[in-house]
Amino acid sequence: MEPLLKVQGLSVNFSGLKALSDVTFDSFAGEVRAVIGPNGAGKTTLFNAISGYVPSTAGQIFFKGEPLHGLAPHDISVKGVRRTFQTGGLFPEMSALENVLAGLHVQIESGFFGIVLGLAEAREAEREGILRAKRLLDLMDLGAAAEQPVKDLSGGQQRMVEIVRTLATEPPLLLLDEPVVGLSPPMRDRMMDIIRRLAGEEGIGIMLIEHVIDLVMSGSDTIVVLSSGELIAEGTPEEVRQNREVLEAYLGHA
Repeated sequence: MEPLLKVQGLSVNFSGLKALSDVTFDSFAGEVRAVIGPNGAGKTTLFNAISGYVPSTAGQIFFKGEPLHGLAPHDISVKGVRRTFQTGGLFPEMSALENVLAGLHVQIESGFFGIVLGLAEAREAEREGILRAKRLLDLMDLGAAAEQPVKDLSGGQQRMVEIVRTLATEPPLLLLDEPVVGLSPPMRDRMMDIIRRLAGEEGIGIMLIEHVIDLVMSGSDTIVVLSSGELIAEGTPEEVRQNREVLEAYLGHA
């Protein structure tokens, strides 16, 4: 099977400081791949490099066989690599549904002026977008909150809306930066169930940064472990759990 994402020898330097050093791995469609490591390990820098928010110093990144390195974030997003951030950037005065629809604008081919002019194609695209957004909100148990302003929702619900907004674009590759932060334990479990379902049933390639190790071990197919910007381990949860270097560097014991 050809990888969806191929990272080869990726290095990122900030003013002489090595944030990432020669990181190499593949990620596949339908796979949940977690990225873990201690604070400062380079996890968010890795996501930023893949999605174009920081330039790489060395190495190459390929998505569906096409190079991503050197492209702007918008161009990478249009190709199908979407990500969430630790802070969501929602529109607080808009409803949950409106926030999700705002994330769909890049997919509505007929565009804004088509909707304004009442073109049939534009109206159909708008209807399909609304139905897709409502289905995803229902999936996250947010259907009843669809018309509520985001500012009136709990922190956990806002996190869910942010992820729904990203999922609504049906990305082939989804990068989730701490998707369960701010969620209660039951909501964490539900979120991981949804992530597993999206990968298994929809075939989406999902990479996630997460600090809740129990969820990582139970919900991931494979795990990448970073420490001081270097990839020190890669494998199944069981392989990573038994890796001595991981125990010493991340879990604090051998």
